[in-house]
Amino acid sequence: GSQRPLCRVQCCQVPRSTGNVAHLQKEDKYSCVDRSTSYLHVQTLRNFPIEKLYGEVVLVRLDSVLLLDPLGLSSCSLKRTLSTIKYLYKAGGKVLLVTSWDPVLQSVNPVLKSTESFADYMSSLLQVKVIPVNGVPCLTSCKKEERVQNDIILFENLLNFRGENANCNDFSQKLASGAAIFVNDSFSLSHKIRASTVGITRFCYASLAGFHFEEELMQLLKINDTTRRPYIAIIGGSNFLRKAPALHLLASQCDGLFLVGKLSFQIMNGLGIPVSSCLIEKNATKEVLQLIEIAHNRNIPIYYPTDLWCLNSNNNEQLEIFDSAELLSGLISLGWTPVDIGPSTLERISSLLSSYKKILWIGPTSFDLTEEFSVGATQLGQILNKASHNSCDIILVGGAACKAVKGMSDSSSQYTASENESIVWEFLKGRILPGIAALDKSYPYQIPWDDVFSDTTQPLFVDIGSGNGLFLFQMARNWEGLNFLGLEMNEKLVVRCLQDVASAGKRNLYFLSTNATSTFRSIVSSYPGQLTLVSIQCPNPDFNKEQNRWRMVRRMLVEAVADLLQVNGKIYLQSDVESVLLGMKEQFISHGKGQLVVDSDGRMENPFGVVSDWERHVLARGAPMYRTMLRKV
Repeated sequence: GSQRPLCRVQCCQVPRSTGNVAHLQKEDKYSCVDRSTSYLHVQTLRNFPIEKLYGEVVLVRLDSVLLLDPLGLSSCSLKRTLSTIKYLYKAGGKVLLVTSWDPVLQSVNPVLKSTESFADYMSSLLQVKVIPVNGVPCLTSCKKEERVQNDIILFENLLNFRGENANCNDFSQKLASGAAIFVNDSFSLSHKIRASTVGITRFCYASLAGFHFEEELMQLLKINDTTRRPYIAIIGGSNFLRKAPALHLLASQCDGLFLVGKLSFQIMNGLGIPVSSCLIEKNATKEVLQLIEIAHNRNIPIYYPTDLWCLNSNNNEQLEIFDSAELLSGLISLGWTPVDIGPSTLERISSLLSSYKKILWIGPTSFDLTEEFSVGATQLGQILNKASHNSCDIILVGGAACKAVKGMSDSSSQYTASENESIVWEFLKGRILPGIAALDKSYPYQIPWDDVFSDTTQPLFVDIGSGNGLFLFQMARNWEGLNFLGLEMNEKLVVRCLQDVASAGKRNLYFLSTNATSTFRSIVSSYPGQLTLVSIQCPNPDFNKEQNRWRMVRRMLVEAVADLLQVNGKIYLQSDVESVLLGMKEQFISHGKGQLVVDSDGRMENPFGVVSDWERHVLARGAPMYRTMLRKV
């Protein structure tokens, strides 16, 4: 048992994962975007134009646990959170703070006894006056003098309002009332849907990630990054069935897995090693065998403990080390309970890690929650500390892993650490994290323009909502001296368009699958040439919801177009629904900062001589098209 050779095991991709991989491979043949993680690339406060913060009301969602970190100002997370607030304040924004704290936290920390005491505490941290405001957390709850003063405002505990956890639309709108910009710096709620993290983004013109949120997000991306190899994951804890999708993903990415904690018993049982029935998750057998099959097919090793510290249930102070096979085959019945990995296992881990360039440690090494008997985590932390000095990338996830290295010399500069273990597990399971998905997007990769277009000095024409692309294909044929870029949310349409571009060999035409409302600036700002024309044709309005009729044409998009368009560049708006056209036109005039004027209006003719599919359909039935041409001055 304990002397078994390293098991090289793994299991074939589950059908759903295989389908996703195949889809991405097919798409990546034509596109430079990996859709599996594109939602993680969000607009950050760091990259948002600082001049756009001046004079704006900015609502910041904070994590009260970070603010009350027992490490105080030595905590990197706390420093980043405070930096978010100070940055906004110094940039000239009117800063509103919202956060939540549960009764347990309130009972043990006097700072949270009232909004007033918490505001005083925040004032001491920021060295700026923070004004407490009770009642519904929105700007209209503030007194007139509080609105105009250059102070920071802290609102009442969000958990006092039922609309917060229910993600109530009305409560979200109240939160956002008066605020133009939302900054989320509460990463610990990313896996939950709350009015203050998700609902509020529907009502703010820009929704950004704060400095702490951005850093935590980068840790997720690092876990998925497989450029540093070989890559091993040390995985602890329990609940194999619940974590199975994440374990399967790690098996498909890593070059080795070392399971500790109760998860190791499931693997040992799956490999045919006798394990006491009281240690086995009966309903997880299928998922265990799948993991073993994945590892076998990829020829990667799965390791498990060779020895264990055990506690005598008849004498709570008696601890002894047993060989894993010896324990599992009979000693359980004699009253011995495993509590942590033993020294032989730790030696094995130490000898293995020298051959790996990247190490992920997630979950506790112990077999229960009794910390007084847990020694493996501290010793594993020392092993990883040594590995980090050999140019090995170390990623720590969860309280046990992070606590194991706290206090070690220069450890802060050697590790990537995140205590948000539950969020990482959800991410590894392939689930979309709603708190991240709700933020505005930044285009995930720098576009290789020289590979996309044959001549990047040519003027650029961008069609927002390019659909099936037939309009742009004809335009690209007629106007060889322009480059054409279609931005479309429907991924399937974009893949089809890119296939047609490749077949036709067009070097002045390209398509991207993206939400242009939030990514237009980050995409187009890197283009080497000039933006000469932008078109939005027949956006599909939702007539069931008045506020969604022109949702695509929002302030963020209008400002980006107005900023990037060359002088005398034009914006072409078209719809077969007059109210939709007027709505778009109003948005551009209102938010164009005086740079946009009407060039042609009313029942003007199509200026290009090329019609879109929908335009042809509308004209064929004898219905009118409504058009406006705007110009930048």
